[in-house]
Amino acid sequence: MPSNSLSLSMKDDPNAIAAWLIEEHGLKDAERVVLDSIFKAQNVGDNYGLSVWREVRQTLAKRSDDTNRYSEDDDA
Repeated sequence: MPSNSLSLSMKDDPNAIAAWLIEEHGLKDAERVVLDSIFKAQNVGDNYGLSVWREVRQTLAKRSDDTNRYSEDDDA
């Protein structure tokens, strides 16, 4: 996991991980952290971690899409 600050109760919860990463790093940097974590999990053969990180990536992508949609609505 990214840091010891991530509580054990949310270490396997993609939504909680995504929210924590956004709070700590902002959305764009959170996406970079997740990609790095995906590559690390692949390199060490951690299939479970890889699965969790991929779900986190999907959660961040959805939040990014939602943010862009709201931003476009504000411009109209």
